[in-house]
Amino acid sequence: MTTTDDTIVADAAQSTQPEHDSPAEGRVESRLSTWKVFLRKPSTLIFLPLLLIFVLISFVGPFFVGSPSATGNPTLLPPGGAFPLGTDDLGRDYLARVVHGGQISLLVGFSVALLCMTIGVVVGGLAGYYGGFMDTALVKVAEFFQVLPGLILALVAAALLGSNVFIIVAILAITMWPSCARIVRAEAMRISKLGYIESAKAAGFGGIRILWSDVVPNAMPPVLVATSMTVGRAILVESGLAYLGIGDTSRPSWGALLNSAQAYMQQAWWLALFPGMCIFLVVLAVNMLGDGLNDALNPTIGRVK
Repeated sequence: MTTTDDTIVADAAQSTQPEHDSPAEGRVESRLSTWKVFLRKPSTLIFLPLLLIFVLISFVGPFFVGSPSATGNPTLLPPGGAFPLGTDDLGRDYLARVVHGGQISLLVGFSVALLCMTIGVVVGGLAGYYGGFMDTALVKVAEFFQVLPGLILALVAAALLGSNVFIIVAILAITMWPSCARIVRAEAMRISKLGYIESAKAAGFGGIRILWSDVVPNAMPPVLVATSMTVGRAILVESGLAYLGIGDTSRPSWGALLNSAQAYMQQAWWLALFPGMCIFLVVLAVNMLGDGLNDALNPTIGRVK
């Protein structure tokens, strides 16, 4: 064979090589493409910076504003001048109170979402992959926690244990994780029947290894969407509980500020406006980002709408 023929054969062999060196690299590139689509969506370009601004202000802002409990200023002073958000009925700087309140509300929202995702992935993954008695038992456990009335449970826990932030987070996580577990269970049942899972079983890999290395990672896209929605739900529920007086009085959240503003709706409109707007904008941003993430992870949904 001549040199020219060798070159042609080499070029042909090179052109028939797969685009990706391994399936893992293909999955990584696919995930990167999905995140690129998500980050380029108009809703992401608007609401992701908005959410980041609220997070930055809530967790960095307390270092630059005064104490939320400091009094001595004029009472019920409208916004303007030295007090951009005015003062409350005790003369406390309302900007400091709103900033510190955002720290509590966002901390509750993200903590509850993370706990729900963690519990849901463990319980749903085990139930969906192994099935049988484990599936039945774990589904019954999830159903038990799903029917628990969160408001009544919060009232009882506040009466017995006190109403601090950690108890509120625990109560909300206990009552919200079953929805995430059901999603993981359905995905695990679907994925466990696919060919590459059967090949892994035939190769002698253990069930736990297959579950956490192959099943759970591929079940995460809908879980991430559900988790993002849980952040907004948790913030709304916590705000509702705080509005009813169930919360940490020493560290008021946006809902607690709304509760305190009830008696001053007419003469001090700003006391309810600013925390209410913060709750509205954060929940809107989280829900819009969750919807955009869902569209990016499931491209066919956009064509069906």
